[in-house]
Amino acid sequence: FQNKKYPVELKILRSEKTLQEGIEQTLMYMDKCGNNNGWLCIFDRSTDKTWDEKIYTKKEIINSKKITVVGL
Repeated sequence: FQNKKYPVELKILRSEKTLQEGIEQTLMYMDKCGNNNGWLCIFDRSTDKTWDEKIYTKKEIINSKKITVVGL
């Protein structure tokens, strides 16, 4: 977008490690793109949770880099 690259990482929720591994991978992509903003989308395919439990948005700031985490 406007000559900048914005990394977006997609993950399927498999364990408690998914979030941390996704953040680490997104940070790596952000470094490669030279961007301090990135997005991590985590898909929760659990059948025992409601949509209200699965859908969320939160901001993570790590070393002055902002990752928007979206649960779907």
